[in-house]
Amino acid sequence: FTQSLSITTFRYVPPTLRSGVGEDATERQLDALNRELLDRVQRSGQVFVSNAVVNGHYALRACIVNFRTSQADVDALLPLLSRLGADLQADDD
Repeated sequence: FTQSLSITTFRYVPPTLRSGVGEDATERQLDALNRELLDRVQRSGQVFVSNAVVNGHYALRACIVNFRTSQADVDALLPLLSRLGADLQADDD
């Protein structure tokens, strides 16, 4: 999505939805999925991400500005999102 200075925006897109990216129904589903994922990430207390709307699409936003943020903190973000996203998908099945 976007990258600027210490900010990057992105969306969780599970493998089952990748082929439909760009289609209205899939984009709405991804918006809802990422909203719920943000809620779960924040409730986990493990990392903090926020949200942004980019080109009309709901996205997650990581902004790394705290001087105490370590490489390990950054490295933990994507595995956590992947795990929680997969859990969320399993809950919907």
